[in-house]
Amino acid sequence: MRSKTAHEPETSWEIRKHTVWKRLWSLNIKLKLKHFLWRCLQNALPANETLFKRIGKGSNICSCCGDNAETIEHMLFFCPTAKVVWKLAPVKWDGIAELQGNFWNWWVAVMQSAKEAHGLDRIQLTVSILWQVWKARNKMTFQAERGNAKLIVDKAHSEWLEYEACNETNGRPATPAEENGQSQQKWEPPKEGVIRIHTDAALSAKMVRTGLGIIARNWRGKIVKAKGIVTRRRGVPAIEEAMAIRSALEMAKNAGWTTIEVQSDCKCVVSLINSSNRQDCKLQTILDDIEDLKKNFDCCVFLFIPRTANTCSHALAQFVVKSVRIIEWEGSFPSWLSELARKDMGVVTPFCN
Repeated sequence: MRSKTAHEPETSWEIRKHTVWKRLWSLNIKLKLKHFLWRCLQNALPANETLFKRIGKGSNICSCCGDNAETIEHMLFFCPTAKVVWKLAPVKWDGIAELQGNFWNWWVAVMQSAKEAHGLDRIQLTVSILWQVWKARNKMTFQAERGNAKLIVDKAHSEWLEYEACNETNGRPATPAEENGQSQQKWEPPKEGVIRIHTDAALSAKMVRTGLGIIARNWRGKIVKAKGIVTRRRGVPAIEEAMAIRSALEMAKNAGWTTIEVQSDCKCVVSLINSSNRQDCKLQTILDDIEDLKKNFDCCVFLFIPRTANTCSHALAQFVVKSVRIIEWEGSFPSWLSELARKDMGVVTPFCN
């Protein structure tokens, strides 16, 4: 067979393949996920059907359902557990469901959504779901642990959100103050025995969602509780900031804390809370709730802080606005949040998570 010379044009198929690989390697996902996708597209994952055809030993039947040959497509889309996963998943590809019989064709159709609103987010979350389905299959095959579809979806969603949060934190452009040499304000500890709670709100007009970030830390700087609240609505900044403070007080009350200090970077809301003149205020109902909740504590003060001193709760609010459920951590916290807390303090200490 004559080999192609350097001057011969590429075929349309070669051009399409080149485009697929280029888009794959340019995705903003973990490298291991890119390699996983590459193997899927090359039909190189060690699915039972693939192994049976290559070495002629073992069974080609799916280890999870025991009913069909385990091709890549069956494993990722048609196995009963995988079907439930895609029904529960927050990202839908119903319009291209007929292409699931061929992973390559399905993936090409998925990538065509990249230019749509939130298209890349949908693609990245999809990859995370595929990866978790593959991991669940391996647990069943090698450890006889049957996967729970809801847990698979939750794990895929949380890992994608955490990766996004890390990217936003590490890739955040410098603020004018930072460019002028003014570094982020160092976190100053409260008096011993005081729990300091930082709050912030984030609004997404495109997703029609609001996110509230609440971070509680003790006088040593250690995060003791974190909560992210997401709601589908078009929020008003001041109202959402006030609701974040109200939610912080509710969290503190449920935790049994008696001495708290609440800090927010919304100056107008903090001023209204500390003011005795609130008549004809649009926030009146929320402010009344805050006043009532305040009575549950021996000491409860409200302070304004600049955004540069409120990075943890700001990052959590930005994180949760992309979520589909309320997030609450206690005792163990994601690495990106712990790292932000360390940066807040200016030094790495054994007291911080």
